[in-house]
Amino acid sequence: MKTTKIWLGVGVAVIAGANTPSPARAADPSETAVLGKMLRSDTALSSSFQLAQNTKGQGGENETGEGGVDPAAADKDPVKYGVALQVIAAHYYAGLAAYEAGETQAGTELFAHGFSEVYAEMEEVFKKRGVKDLGTKIEAAIAAANRKAPAAEVKQAVDAVLAELINAEKAAPKSSLSLLAVKAQILADTLDRAAAQYVLAAKKDATLETYLDGLGFSLAAQAQSRDLLPQIEKVDPAIAKALRDTLALVANAYPGLKRDSAAQAAPLLAAASTARIAVSKLP
Repeated sequence: MKTTKIWLGVGVAVIAGANTPSPARAADPSETAVLGKMLRSDTALSSSFQLAQNTKGQGGENETGEGGVDPAAADKDPVKYGVALQVIAAHYYAGLAAYEAGETQAGTELFAHGFSEVYAEMEEVFKKRGVKDLGTKIEAAIAAANRKAPAAEVKQAVDAVLAELINAEKAAPKSSLSLLAVKAQILADTLDRAAAQYVLAAKKDATLETYLDGLGFSLAAQAQSRDLLPQIEKVDPAIAKALRDTLALVANAYPGLKRDSAAQAAPLLAAASTARIAVSKLP
């Protein structure tokens, strides 16, 4: 019986909230008993479960920018597989930014969401494809943040997660698309999610969590673009420009933890759509 599945059955509903796109299955009494035994022997898992209890009733991810992951599709499609990795990365980029800015609870919750909403859904795919250490690194980051470790220690744990995500890219399924096309489509999807999330983040009553979700996608897109854009530029400058223009608009919409952007959602959504169409032309 899998640790993650048992934990999901009891904990994901109260971590992600009623609006999460990743439904939790109910845990039966026998699984609840086993969970209690594991919590006593697994520090990281115990920290994750305690966080679920602490955040119960606070609501969770929205369906605008976050979206769900489809493990079956990700096991066959390198773009969907890569998107799943970037959604995890987005949670950790934003969670670290929040934690380092003193928003330790918000940061810790984002780490837990990255576990419950994506990693746990993808766990069997990762296992099948030989990705072994990602779950351990994720749980270690959650545990460090949950015990309010110094920001430097949490950053080290997050860096380990991000490094494992890069390693996990090597296990992506194959397709007829070039590697450059795959990476470009993943970047365009990340930008699209950031743009969609801004529709909610720009509202006057938007919560910090809503904004952080979008910030995470912005930071993940920036990280992807550093090595990728120069490669695309050599192949097709017009496609590179479409991505670069969207990156600039997204960065303007999410200026760190300030939440003081005057960006407009419509141009941002339009640019993201243009970028998606542009990258689809790469072979």
